[in-house]
Amino acid sequence: MFALSPATILRPEPQGALLFQQETAETALLDVAGLQALYRLCAPAPRREMPLTFAGYLLDKGFVAYGPPDGSAERVAECLEAARTISAPPRSLAAPETIHFSVTGCCDQACAGCFYSARPGSDVSAAHAPWELFQQVVCQAERARVFQIALGGGEPLLHPRLVEMVRLARQHRLVPNLTTNGNRLTRDLAVALREAGLGQVQISLNGASEATNARTRPNFRPAMAAIEVCRQVGLRFGLNFLLTRSSLEELPAVVRLGRRLGAASINLLRPKPPTTEGDWLARESLDAEGYQQVKRALPSLQSDVQRESKIENRKSKITLDASLTFLLTDWPPEQLYRRGIWGCCAARKFVTILQDGAVLPCSHVRWSDVGGGDFMRAWLESAVFARFRAQEETLRGRCADCAYLELCKGCRAVVLAFGGDFADSDPHCPRGPDGRKGASTGVLRR
Repeated sequence: MFALSPATILRPEPQGALLFQQETAETALLDVAGLQALYRLCAPAPRREMPLTFAGYLLDKGFVAYGPPDGSAERVAECLEAARTISAPPRSLAAPETIHFSVTGCCDQACAGCFYSARPGSDVSAAHAPWELFQQVVCQAERARVFQIALGGGEPLLHPRLVEMVRLARQHRLVPNLTTNGNRLTRDLAVALREAGLGQVQISLNGASEATNARTRPNFRPAMAAIEVCRQVGLRFGLNFLLTRSSLEELPAVVRLGRRLGAASINLLRPKPPTTEGDWLARESLDAEGYQQVKRALPSLQSDVQRESKIENRKSKITLDASLTFLLTDWPPEQLYRRGIWGCCAARKFVTILQDGAVLPCSHVRWSDVGGGDFMRAWLESAVFARFRAQEETLRGRCADCAYLELCKGCRAVVLAFGGDFADSDPHCPRGPDGRKGASTGVLRR
């Protein structure tokens, strides 16, 4: 017999449901047929015609487990009924899956190309998020059944009540995660964060050597020390790697390093518009040819990680920034859809809240028409959010004609930063007739 895992949250969506596994942060979007199959799987006498691949997938991802009837079938039945009446904005979930919450505007270091301009002493680094704002957000998130809250900044470890924030998020059934430079992650703090219920900490690392990392980040040794602290205290961690011209050649080395150290994920990020050096983005962004190199290297990198992780009994995976969806276009659109690929998820799966309460669809396009941290009002009423959701109708050029439009949409922040209009095509897409243009941006070394 099967039952929903204790770590699985089931949330109704229009004509379906979203499943979230709190321990692994895996999600799955089921349609009505999928919900009906889940009901049969959890029923006291499941039918034999249940597809083995469906049951195997749910078992492998931890959504269900072997066990006696525990009311799971009744929960699925209630969700199935709610799915027939619940509504959602166009091309969006009924509520955000994740909230990106800016804990602070403060930072203790200056990085080339920082999109937040959080340099020490800068005007934007004046304020931490008020405790009352955070309380309001997590209470609303619990009512809306939001799954995760990503705590960032600035440097979130500078907030004096960060551990309390993590604990409060867990109390309201949110999985709190954290992105940090690692400078202040002591052993005692790591233990406190783990005990408070932190799901995962992402540590920024742009090179496997101090020399390469120093081209974009000044803290290689503190970051490596933070990774070691996580390993020692059993705090789940991942790496954030920024794909730039300065760091591209060390991507394979960072992937190997992350896998060897036990990183749960190596997350590849695309450079976004900085508010520090005016020409940094143009100098460091990969062009179409550079992204072609990454695209060609990804299958073997992912294969190596999966093979070696199995050998060493460690689970590591490579994940991609949503703005890098164009790297996945060797797969047919239907397969990407079945794998849950959404491309740009701004105003569709996640929302950003700044430390002053401004609600944005995207961390990198600072447009907001709702404040006070009221993200559900923004989700349902914001004209800015509606504009992001209408990209399929408004995009022009190669994006408009692309078979992957609904699964990618490019990156509006990058388009705007390179002088385009919001509706213009992504200038760095490696697909199509322009995919081979541009000067070489470096060589990936295996």
